[in-house]
Amino acid sequence: MSETESQSWARVLFRFFRSVKLAIVLILIITFTSVIATLIPQNREIAFYTEDFNKIISWLILTTGFDNFFKSFIFIVPSFLFFINLTVCTADRLTGRLKRKAKKRFGPDILHFGLLLLIIGGLITFTIRQEAFVRMSVGDEVNLTEGYTLTLKNFDFLKYESGRPKDWISTVELRKDGEIIHEAFPIEVNNPLKAGNKNIYQMSYTVDNVLYISDPDGNEYKLAPGQFIPVGEEGMVFRDVIPDPSGKEDFKAIFDRWVDHKVTERKSLSISDTIDIYTITGMDTHMTSGLQIVDDPGYYIVLIGLILLTIGLFLTYYQKLGDKKI
Repeated sequence: MSETESQSWARVLFRFFRSVKLAIVLILIITFTSVIATLIPQNREIAFYTEDFNKIISWLILTTGFDNFFKSFIFIVPSFLFFINLTVCTADRLTGRLKRKAKKRFGPDILHFGLLLLIIGGLITFTIRQEAFVRMSVGDEVNLTEGYTLTLKNFDFLKYESGRPKDWISTVELRKDGEIIHEAFPIEVNNPLKAGNKNIYQMSYTVDNVLYISDPDGNEYKLAPGQFIPVGEEGMVFRDVIPDPSGKEDFKAIFDRWVDHKVTERKSLSISDTIDIYTITGMDTHMTSGLQIVDDPGYYIVLIGLILLTIGLFLTYYQKLGDKKI
């Protein structure tokens, strides 16, 4: 290809990506497909789509990537083309005004640059963002990415006088590479802990009942509801810890005896009672905190983009008011 042909192709591409019509078409495509994506449950198992939709629709969803829309080519390709379109328009406008020595009106340029950052941050968020959910009891420690370690120091469940839930507060210690960053930070429903790209939210709580048993050698074991204890050729399943109906004791441990995959007997046992070779040594009821950990590398890029959008809109509006006064 000759130099002249190359320049000709470059001009064609430049005019194509500078087109306002292209921007409108891309915005319509992104908007339309995003609306459709809100109607389709995201990130489910393949079986979910094949069972809940007919063959043609499920095939379309899985083939086009609508089951994970923000990581699909249907979203990424138009967004990338819109990013190029917006970049070319911004550069063309800015260089044109500089060449003509026109009035320095950088409001629209700042606005466009803010939009570019929003697209970049949004694409990073949709493609790289990671979420994890952990349940923690007081004293539990969780190792996070990037050298962070989270320890639950205390958990409070506050109620109104009527008994309705008022607030859940997880007081945590956060360390990075062994160094304490937050010694006692209270994470509440509307007060997440921010650390780098991570946001840690208070999401839920559960009441956990545990049972402690020991064997003849003095080894102690901790049982959660649903755990199985082999007893001879049979087995016992620890069901739960409940308040003692008779009121003579604080709690009773409930066990089901299983024979040939059937429950043949239910037992209510106390501390010091035995199950085959095991002795019940303790019972405990405590709350666990449910925390959601969101790692979003695009968060600060989006934030800067929103700030620039605000500045750009303000400057554009302010300069137009100045023109009217003149």
